[in-house]
Amino acid sequence: MILTALLLTVGVIAGIGIVATFWNDMVDFLKSAIEKVKNLISGVVYGFKVFIKKLAEGVKEISRHYSKVEQHWEETTITRTISENDVPPEILKRAESSNEVDITDELEMQLESA
Repeated sequence: MILTALLLTVGVIAGIGIVATFWNDMVDFLKSAIEKVKNLISGVVYGFKVFIKKLAEGVKEISRHYSKVEQHWEETTITRTISENDVPPEILKRAESSNEVDITDELEMQLESA
């Protein structure tokens, strides 16, 4: 998947402030998650989606990795909780009004523009 390739080749996302820090931290989280998933599964990871979810204690970052093992698909989920202060306001606002917010496209745009 294009997003996986971008994550593995892009080191730092250009930008300033909380937005750049958020995306840099997200890339680091996903690199770590990809390594964990590779160690957990015996199949090939074909792609993943990235979500955030507002919780009382902060914001949960969620990465769902999709792999095929033998003849069936598997989903492996890796999560972590971060402070609301670390999330850009526009993304936090979307998270407050929804159960889970898919931010995969935004991440891909950030990686492509870096």
